[in-house]
Amino acid sequence: MSSETCFCGCTLGRGALAIGTINAIAGILAVGRDSIVVTAAIFYPDQFVDPAFHENPSRYYTICGVRICISVVHTILSCFMVHGCRTKNNRLIMPWVIWTYVCIIVEVSLAVIMFFLFVIFVLFSGQIGVGFWIFLTCLVILGVQAYFLSVVRTFSHVLKRDTVQD
Repeated sequence: MSSETCFCGCTLGRGALAIGTINAIAGILAVGRDSIVVTAAIFYPDQFVDPAFHENPSRYYTICGVRICISVVHTILSCFMVHGCRTKNNRLIMPWVIWTYVCIIVEVSLAVIMFFLFVIFVLFSGQIGVGFWIFLTCLVILGVQAYFLSVVRTFSHVLKRDTVQD
């Protein structure tokens, strides 16, 4: 694998553009999903079977609100990245890279916390399958995000190098 191509064989520019497009679409879908959940929780609270929801519904609203804000920021930065890839502007790509670093650090922290919670859950319930699959899913998602970050970061460095040489 050359430093100028992605794992799939396309150029770094096309890979970064595809990654930005995928992230923008995923961000829009995440905002829509979380908005639907909040709307359903407000207008149809009886449909939620979780007893913790009925004890403290504001916790669910807060979590969904934070997720919506994170998704909106990620979508905006993904759109900037797409435009930066199209125009070969490193300054429009770097905010996405920094934001993704922050998100990965937060997600790794949450994955470690979830791992310990699942270990405690398994000790008391004996159900190892559910916790294992959720933890494995988190690791796969983190791996894909790390690869996406690697491709976009490499493309950004190539753009920066080409700008310095000109």
